[in-house]
Amino acid sequence: MLAIKNNTKLNAVVLSLVLFSGLVYWIFTVTQTKNNFKEPVVYTLSDEKVLNPINAYKAILLKKDSVVNGFFNPGFSKHKWWIYLNVPSQVGDYLQIANPHINKIKIYTIQNEQPILAYESGDYFKFSKRVLTDPDFWFQIPSLTSGLLVEVDKKGESLDLPIRLVAEREMTQYLSDQKMAYGIFTGWMIFLILLNLFLWASLRDNIHFFYILFVGSSALWVIANWGLGFQYFWPNYPAMASKARPLFSTSSFIFILELARRYFAPIEKKPLYNGFTRALQIVLLLLFFVFLISNIALSNEWIRYLTLSAANILWLLSTLTVLFLTIKSYKKAKALSLFFLAAFIAHALFSSLIILSQYNVQENWVFFINKYGSAIGILANSTILSFGLTQRYNYYKKEREQVQQELAKERSLQADRLIQAQEEERSRLARELHDGLGGLLGSIRIGAFNKLKLDIANQTWLDTQLSEAIDDLRNIAHDLMPVNLPEKGLVSILEKTVARWNLSNEFNTHLDCAIHNRYPLPVEAGLYRIVSELIHNVKKHAHATEVFISLWEEKNTQTITLLVEDNGTGFISNQSEGIGLKNIRYRVEYLGGKILIDSNTKGTSIVIEISGSKTPLHA
Repeated sequence: MLAIKNNTKLNAVVLSLVLFSGLVYWIFTVTQTKNNFKEPVVYTLSDEKVLNPINAYKAILLKKDSVVNGFFNPGFSKHKWWIYLNVPSQVGDYLQIANPHINKIKIYTIQNEQPILAYESGDYFKFSKRVLTDPDFWFQIPSLTSGLLVEVDKKGESLDLPIRLVAEREMTQYLSDQKMAYGIFTGWMIFLILLNLFLWASLRDNIHFFYILFVGSSALWVIANWGLGFQYFWPNYPAMASKARPLFSTSSFIFILELARRYFAPIEKKPLYNGFTRALQIVLLLLFFVFLISNIALSNEWIRYLTLSAANILWLLSTLTVLFLTIKSYKKAKALSLFFLAAFIAHALFSSLIILSQYNVQENWVFFINKYGSAIGILANSTILSFGLTQRYNYYKKEREQVQQELAKERSLQADRLIQAQEEERSRLARELHDGLGGLLGSIRIGAFNKLKLDIANQTWLDTQLSEAIDDLRNIAHDLMPVNLPEKGLVSILEKTVARWNLSNEFNTHLDCAIHNRYPLPVEAGLYRIVSELIHNVKKHAHATEVFISLWEEKNTQTITLLVEDNGTGFISNQSEGIGLKNIRYRVEYLGGKILIDSNTKGTSIVIEISGSKTPLHA
């Protein structure tokens, strides 16, 4: 059964991975393989001498090196950059610069070998400065230009510049495909958030709350990275456009540290390296407020460089901490650690592809990975972690069940030892009463009979009293533990017990016993105790005249069933139960059985079934 459950879980995970991979491939196909765009050849120039547009244009024409796939990535930039491209396009075609986070961008048309400013925008301007209602920078190429000169200012930060030419007739479909990819990502993240919001409300486990915060922060980072935050949430606050990504990135690391700490904490008695994790979270929180309060855009480029470098170090340290927690917990919880590790690897894989794409790789997937790689990595990370949270509950459920089984086993062993000690003590008392005190009373009776031969009246009275005392003593010893139970078995002892009760003239007792096997002594002794206790209860409370005792066994299920009925006054079950019935319930539970009581004014019926786990010894 466990294997079936594990296979079901594995199939669900594999199916999800297949669907996720298919979705990524479909988005890639829709957004990259429709041939509704061109990747131009561009020439680049670092503005180390602070050139004006005319001198920059002349200098760049002398350069022979080019970027052939339209993706320029110089990395950290100390200076501005100039980019030139020929535009053998039709009138009305658009230039797309697919990086919505350029601080300042100016586009010059080339007319009569002179650059003329035609467009100016950037993160330092309000969103309304952009040509289209799209986060990227778009420029409609006029007819009277031989080329375009682009001035890009992102000093003190990392720069990547994907450039495309899109035909006017393809614009609607091109933007529609791009927005569809945005929508799929956003919808998936919202689904994960709502799912864990439901789990948080249902299970009251705060790990889902921190998962929601992590997924929410990661989603906001992607939205900010795509420029959608600037477009929809803070279009009139250019400063927020510059600080949104480091803000949400920092908050994501704060929450993933907390998520990892809580995810793995129950494996240890104390959370792993709790002090270090808390200290790192506090430093990240301080960094978060530095980004929130300060205006990075207006800072000196070296201050920006140092601030972002410190942030990168802290983010890397947070990543290594999560990885360390995962590896450290692997020995104790392999499945849990593998989910976290898989989430980490999935995110790292796409991050590595993004880094690889920045080394002038001449492949058509470069633009796709640069634009959608982070979103896909975060989406894979969040989805795998969601599976991990589910596995986490299964892991701790099994752990709790194992602990409960061990506790139940320990309680059973303790009960066995207690019952065994009680039975041994009862047997010892029964033997001492029967053999010791019983024999002594018998000797006294014989001696008194011989010495009182001349006093017939006293002889008869004393003989009667001693006979009754001996009978009572034998009955007490028999109730404590039938001496012959191990030798003669349950059936023989019950027959003697019923015969003894019938001699008392209290009520008529009938026995129907169909037991042909011998059972372990604790089982037979327990059944004997139950029958004796039930008969005593009839005597004390029922005022019955007839008692019927039936005992039989089911060979197929190895179940023993005891039925005791009387025609007494009855009682209300669970409301008027005394010590006797409570002891019976305890013994039935100890024997692994169950009890059913039906009582009314016409009598009482009690059915007891002993579990088949108590197998017979022999026939």
